[in-house]
Amino acid sequence: MTGLSDRRSTSARSARSRPRVGRAVGVSASVAITMTLTGWALAPGAIAARPGIGTPTAAVTAAGTAVAWGDNHTGQLGDGTVIDRTTPVGVILPLGTKVTAVATGGKHSLALTSAGTVLAWGSNSHGQLGDGSMADSHVPVPVSLPHGTVITALAAGGGHSLAVTAAGQVLAWGDNEYGQLGNGSTRDSDVPVRVRLPRGARVVAVHASYNYSIALTAGGHVLTWGYNGSGQLGNGYHTASDVPTRVRLPKGTTVRAIATGGFDGLALTTAGHLLAWGDNRYGQLGVGTRGSSDVPLRVKLPAGTKVVAIAGGSQHTLALTSSGRVLAWGWNVYGQLGDGTTRDRHVPVRVRLPAGVSVTAVSAGGGFSVALTSTGRILAWGHNQFGQLGDGRTASSRLPVTVRLPAGLVGLALAAGPTTRHSLAVVAPSAP
Repeated sequence: MTGLSDRRSTSARSARSRPRVGRAVGVSASVAITMTLTGWALAPGAIAARPGIGTPTAAVTAAGTAVAWGDNHTGQLGDGTVIDRTTPVGVILPLGTKVTAVATGGKHSLALTSAGTVLAWGSNSHGQLGDGSMADSHVPVPVSLPHGTVITALAAGGGHSLAVTAAGQVLAWGDNEYGQLGNGSTRDSDVPVRVRLPRGARVVAVHASYNYSIALTAGGHVLTWGYNGSGQLGNGYHTASDVPTRVRLPKGTTVRAIATGGFDGLALTTAGHLLAWGDNRYGQLGVGTRGSSDVPLRVKLPAGTKVVAIAGGSQHTLALTSSGRVLAWGWNVYGQLGDGTTRDRHVPVRVRLPAGVSVTAVSAGGGFSVALTSTGRILAWGHNQFGQLGDGRTASSRLPVTVRLPAGLVGLALAAGPTTRHSLAVVAPSAP
């Protein structure tokens, strides 16, 4: 499928350790949980724009357990198997662990715990689990963070991972063929290394795609690094960078939210404008044409639209409006735009949500989309070969369908990503 396969590093080590299956040390999501519903969280792949600059993706008050569904060929669902799942199953978390945010990579997954630590599972061919090994794991393992480090936000790419520290620094690990770890080298790392941020920069949010990375600073600037063949670094060039470079935003622009598509970048400004740059073969920049751009262009939003969150899929884009509606544009061969067609769109169109539904968060995957509603229900649409829509089937859908969460549970946060064929959600018992 075009745009859905992750780029393999030519420098990757060919020898891999035997996958670790592990024993069940946590609880299934279908088991009654004692945690209470304390609030709503947003997916790392769908940052909400709030007053002020750069709200961290994982700065949330809600905590729960994690469920996963879809492709599981490398154990990225974290249920101890390599069996694809068409409905959500519980991630086998360490006993007592509470999760506040999740992120999906190409073939691996991450979770941020309420203690500020990070768990990882799935493929580890480039060290993207960050545990000091190259062994796959079918259950979560702790990332080897520097002593005393507290993480506030995270992101997962095709074969690399990112995390923001409480001090505003960024750690990265895994595949580094194009410098997507941002540490001035192109060597893979199986433990976190520090991204070489510009002097004085403090990062509040990160995203990652196949082989590049993007960060939002507290001052509203956007930094990018890694692969740049489609102009996805947004700096006016097409050469890769192994250290962060600044996106060439229009003069006077301050950004409050960011996202990545497969080979493009997105930014929501404090003035309410949506900017996009990079690959545009399917109209995923939303500017009315299919011409790619190595500098930001303004998305053609419907008049009067106020966008509060954004998300990028492999080659399509989503935006959440202040009225709880969802807009979509770009590639649509699987119905991932949710408008009832399979026609690509070069400008935003409205997703055909069920009557009365209000959405609070969106995320986009490799040819599919997911949304969290105000009642904790999760909707999905688009490609479904591996069960990534979570409705118990493998038939793709041009319209939103309901993810079959275990009985008594509601969604708090969700995650898909431009490189993924699986989904994750943070869930908790519904309010009595």
